Amino acid sequence: MAEAVNPDRRKRPAPPAPPPDRGSRAHFGSEVRQRLDEMEGQLNRRPAPPSAVQPHLVFRVPLVKSAPPLQMKELLEGAGISVVSIEADNAIIAFRDELDLTSFREVLDGYEQGPATNPKTGQPYKSTGFDAIEYIQIEQMRLWNREDRITKRLADAIGLSGEAIDSDKCYVVDVELWHRGSVELARAATVELKLAIQSSNDPNDRVCDTFIGQLICLARISVKGATLSRLLDLDIVGEIELPTQPSFDIQQARRATERDFPATPRPPVDGPSVCVVDSGIATNHPLIANNIGHAESILTTTETATDQNGHGTMVGGLAVFGSVLGCYEDGSFASPVTLYSARVLNDENRFDDEELIIHQMRRAIEVFTRDPYRCRVFNMSLGGDSAWKQNSDRQSIWAECLDILAREFNVLLVISAGNHDLGFGFSPEEAEAILTTYPEYLFRDECGLTEPATAAIPITVGGIAEHDAPEVLRGAGKNDINLGIARPHQPAPLTRIGLGINDAIKPEFVASAGNLSFRGFAGSKQVDVERGMSVMSLSNEPTKQLFAFDNGTSMAAPLVARTAAAVWHKLRDELGEEPQANLVRSILAASATVPMPAQDLIAPRHGKEGIRKVCGYGKIDDDFALQSGDRRPTMYYQGAIPIDTFAIFEVPIFDEFRDANGKKRITVSLAFDPPVRRRRAEYLGVRMQYALIRGKSVDEIENAYRALEEQERAYYGRTGEKPQGAFQGSAKCNLQPSSKVLASSTLQRSSWEFMKSKAEYGDSYYLIVRCDRRWAPESFIMQNFAVTVTLEADEPRLFNLVRNRIRLRDRLRDRQRSRS
Repeated sequence: MAEAVNPDRRKRPAPPAPPPDRGSRAHFGSEVRQRLDEMEGQLNRRPAPPSAVQPHLVFRVPLVKSAPPLQMKELLEGAGISVVSIEADNAIIAFRDELDLTSFREVLDGYEQGPATNPKTGQPYKSTGFDAIEYIQIEQMRLWNREDRITKRLADAIGLSGEAIDSDKCYVVDVELWHRGSVELARAATVELKLAIQSSNDPNDRVCDTFIGQLICLARISVKGATLSRLLDLDIVGEIELPTQPSFDIQQARRATERDFPATPRPPVDGPSVCVVDSGIATNHPLIANNIGHAESILTTTETATDQNGHGTMVGGLAVFGSVLGCYEDGSFASPVTLYSARVLNDENRFDDEELIIHQMRRAIEVFTRDPYRCRVFNMSLGGDSAWKQNSDRQSIWAECLDILAREFNVLLVISAGNHDLGFGFSPEEAEAILTTYPEYLFRDECGLTEPATAAIPITVGGIAEHDAPEVLRGAGKNDINLGIARPHQPAPLTRIGLGINDAIKPEFVASAGNLSFRGFAGSKQVDVERGMSVMSLSNEPTKQLFAFDNGTSMAAPLVARTAAAVWHKLRDELGEEPQANLVRSILAASATVPMPAQDLIAPRHGKEGIRKVCGYGKIDDDFALQSGDRRPTMYYQGAIPIDTFAIFEVPIFDEFRDANGKKRITVSLAFDPPVRRRRAEYLGVRMQYALIRGKSVDEIENAYRALEEQERAYYGRTGEKPQGAFQGSAKCNLQPSSKVLASSTLQRSSWEFMKSKAEYGDSYYLIVRCDRRWAPESFIMQNFAVTVTLEADEPRLFNLVRNRIRLRDRLRDRQRSRS
């Protein structure tokens, strides 16, 4: 009989790291007791809360980084102490109704007594059920205080401790109350808050709105500064936030007409251009009409290129203007970008049923790459509605087609990562779940990339939120709870995440994709689109209204396409010929960084790998992509390399760079466009990688890499594994992420940061770029690629130093060596 398979079977989690060595149980137990005594002394010295408001005990129990917080949670709850929060830094927030720590001391008694005796062996057990105590960082254990209750935004208004509160000023704030695990206790918390507010006897102090859920308890209140100051000491209060003030009036934008803006100038001839492959474009829109170079239907079923559903016009507006909101607020719409439109979607927003997708995509690219258009950047905010890798570990046909076309035509294709619907909640329970599980739900399998976002050579763009401020509201609901799910520069609630096929870095970049809002009155909350937090662009019905609002990575992709078009145009002028799309991709990667709010949100639970899955290389700095800075010069090379060879590039290192104050950084980015085949387990037919070597001569490097090739053949034949690189230790700069992480990506970017570097390593480092055949046919002998190197330091002369030594953004010294 066959063995039954349990599909839900999972690996057991790895056991936690052992706690730090705390010495004897008696000694460590006495240290913990001393800290408890100090906390109780602070409790006794606190001012009494308002009458009818019960005092509570709330304290912070920080644990070492390797600690299993759930063990401590179970230990405390077994002693009658509620755990109301587990913080990102692994600290536990404990809550107890009574103002004493007797139950905690009883836990310490069990810990200090040590292991009981095993009746079978007569020997003591190795541990006790109280040993999680040893993970506590005693010196950081303390009461929850008013500084903890003040969020950063509120601190900017009232000071870190509330010292700048204006007693007579009215503050509208959002209060998060500690949720102790049941709706009844959450209701009791709101009662305590109301009693505390009523005790001020000020008729202007009031509770505007509340939400009591299974996991969270929120209130929006309007109080005078004096009352706010007292609430900062109220035990039941977890945190107080100053809501983002609405500043954008949607109704005013809806009333805007063409007459409200100066005439939109025509873009320069032969300037940057983007082709939007979508649902068409509203060619009669007055704000974009002068920027439209040509619009054409690629469909076999209709000849009209007019946008019938609005998606293409919204995408096109962002590709031309970037921030449409910024242009609206400036009162002027002007852009150097020429827009081309290839309509590939019918009135039902579907592809042509009579023709293969690759033929439709090919025809769109053929039309707009030829004269007189010469467009090389194509935006495709198109995709499926499910996570591709959830059902297949092989590349999709659609994505493979785009890879083939990108390489064949030397074009840059920009694709949206796709959206999921897990960010929407239309019941209070669903809305609460979204608010409390963001961003964790983004890491569910069903939030993976759609097709064709897994394509290897095109750029894939995910989403981040730009705003968390609602639109200007009027009437009775203007003081209702209205919270953005994400904070500015955190992942958009609807974005899909990577990785790509064979764990390639996907998406490579992120851009503004809108936000969602937790809103509604009282208990009838939902999470839905909020126009003030959405992306503003152009309407396809300009005679009714000029502007439209939407969310999703479809809105993020054209922002990257616009920057790519500007970079392509600049390079075309510098080189006097069409650059490789590889070079444009490489420069974009060199100019990207992950926003700190996104890093801070993701890193505590998912580390650097989680950041790469969500944000790739980050958000592109448009200014840096278009121009090296004085403190951040970029050198580049584009060309071709024979398969199974390596190239050596000299990277100038100056004393002024090496000795500059603070942290220095060297960033390398590499892009190439290999042959692909979805029927292969390894999707890329060629792999490339690089290493940065210091303290070695060109001859030493050349000889080492020649020898490495021979070693690799022999080692691989014996073990089936690839050996380490030619140099290890201090000679090899520690670029991160590693070549192993980047191996399956056609766009690679990594950095090495250092404080000091010895002069003995010389005034030149060397970048070694390797190209290895995997399964590419023997007829494929040359691989196109581009590489950039960026030096970054607090040295204002760095740009000129590089320019004086080599021509900036010109060909780096290329010394290719065959590995025969």
